[in-house]
Amino acid sequence: MPSAIQISSVKISVPERLLVAFILFYGALVFCLPVPFSEEVAQQYPWWAKRIGIGNVLLNEIFFILWVAIYGWRFVQRALLNVGVPTRQAAVCLIVLALWCGLISLDAPLPLQDIGRTFRLLLLAVMLIAVVRWTRQMGDFPLFMLILGVFAGTVINLVESFQNPFIVNGILLLHGQNTPGVWMAIAIHLAAWLFFRSTNWMVQLFSIATALVCAFGAGLSYSRIGWVSGALGLAAWGYIFFLARQRGYFARGCVRRIRISWLPLLLVFSLIGLCSPGVRENLQSIQSLIQRKDWVVSDSNMQRASYFIGTVEIIAKHPFGVGYSGFYDAMTATDVYRSDKAAQEASPAEANPHATFLWYTTTGGVIGGMLAVILFLLLLRSMRIGLIRSFERSGRILFYLIVGPMFLIGMTVPYLYNSTIFIVPVAIAAGWGWSRPLEQATFVN
Repeated sequence: MPSAIQISSVKISVPERLLVAFILFYGALVFCLPVPFSEEVAQQYPWWAKRIGIGNVLLNEIFFILWVAIYGWRFVQRALLNVGVPTRQAAVCLIVLALWCGLISLDAPLPLQDIGRTFRLLLLAVMLIAVVRWTRQMGDFPLFMLILGVFAGTVINLVESFQNPFIVNGILLLHGQNTPGVWMAIAIHLAAWLFFRSTNWMVQLFSIATALVCAFGAGLSYSRIGWVSGALGLAAWGYIFFLARQRGYFARGCVRRIRISWLPLLLVFSLIGLCSPGVRENLQSIQSLIQRKDWVVSDSNMQRASYFIGTVEIIAKHPFGVGYSGFYDAMTATDVYRSDKAAQEASPAEANPHATFLWYTTTGGVIGGMLAVILFLLLLRSMRIGLIRSFERSGRILFYLIVGPMFLIGMTVPYLYNSTIFIVPVAIAAGWGWSRPLEQATFVN
């Protein structure tokens, strides 16, 4: 029977810590950077407001490959082959999904591009293991760097959005909708986790600042998924401030200190902010955006529905899938696409069903769709166990509040699995749970 993996309690070296910090920081920052609405605006962005990488390989991915080669190869290999690491099953499932979809995509129109997509999934499967190790070795440091990356990317996006305003119906919008807006919304949840775990007032202050800045950015994003996810993130903050209770020597006085120290300060600054004409104007702009958004009947909803219908048609003809770049030809051949109800697809390189679960279903067929659903459940299981072991009953509430946003992301955008938005938070929560046995949990509802 394979032996369980153990992680040394010896502190990691400074070079490795710096490498890990950059990987997590830039891996979050890059998805919050501004998305230009025209080529002219894109040329005005400074270099630090643009994605950096080699081809389609981002800078954080290059440095992560370097970390694996120098520090992590032996651990990752043992973690995948032996039991012990809490995210092992999810990582193995992600590897199987990547290889299966990659195999099907070899017959697609753009096999080289699809190989790159396969490689990214494999890299994220390794990261699902690596971040657990980093969390076990460095505690809350990985989450802090992830949130710092989102904070920096959000500030950059807001600066560029105000310097190069994109005005629709007299209202300023964020540069980028679903990608930056959704990341900012998820960061509100993660900042609440960090705030609740930390006893350092500077870290707690940073968490509050991140939540406020990201809430403002998500509000300007004109993304319904960002708004819903952000609202649930603010609900997590409300739960921490008003409903969470403590138990255990480690957390004694923590929640009381939150309510005595932070809550009055937040109320005072909120009142000051509401009295400011600039703050009121920005809040009214966000309110106008939400009111003008058609939530039920719209072309966007019809186009999203057409992707579900188109996926059914594609699977009926191709039960084993069509590969990543095969989606363009398959979708344009469907009846729903010919009915002009679907969104117009640009090219095989860019076409996708704009939903993670549909993406892997059309790519890998019935098997790909089943693997995508199983992977989602495995990731949720790892996150749930980690949060409950870290926060006990409060962890259960925080878990329920973030499950909905992750499901909505999977149903509306294609990057739930091929970015760090879900992978890294799951691994961090799993690392917390692995670091602290259930009987040592300190927070309860």
